[in-house]
Amino acid sequence: MAVLRRITRPLLATPFVIEGMRALRRPLPLAAGTKSWARRLGAPVDDPLLVVKLNATVQIGAGGLLALGRLPRTASLVLATSLVPATLAEHAWWKEEDPELRKDQLLEFAQRIGLFGALLIGAADTHGKPSAAYRARTATTRGRKKAHRSVARTGGHVHAAIDTVGSGASAAASGTGRAMHSAADSARAKLPQR
Repeated sequence: MAVLRRITRPLLATPFVIEGMRALRRPLPLAAGTKSWARRLGAPVDDPLLVVKLNATVQIGAGGLLALGRLPRTASLVLATSLVPATLAEHAWWKEEDPELRKDQLLEFAQRIGLFGALLIGAADTHGKPSAAYRARTATTRGRKKAHRSVARTGGHVHAAIDTVGSGASAAASGTGRAMHSAADSARAKLPQR
């Protein structure tokens, strides 16, 4: 699996690095699309050229990190996030009136959706190690079991101490011992069963 990761990460990162370099070389056509897309969403963009350059820089940087295997989960998530506005700005197939252009834009849009899915898989890849959620669940379960064993041991010690005190004491001490036995038993009964 490690070999597969070393091969697929650079393959997945390549389109983003290439697209980021293309956007830095020719940002004006993308800036026009970004401005119209932002206007439709009601998001004020003062300098669409700066937004395009910033997005391109993020794509090159995160793509490079992903290709090198550095912070791959974070890089995948950043690339997936940067893919959304770029796709909506560049491949709005629903706006095309020419059937041939519409089909081409739809194909590009579908490819971007596929890349988005692959990046989400990359963002979730834990390299075969348990996820943080799994580790938290098992730690909680282990802690609960440890507490259960500890209380069970303590209850046994309490019973032994009560028996020791009660054996040489008067009837009043014996009544107190029975009450303490009862309290220890009820505390043990309230523990969640495994």
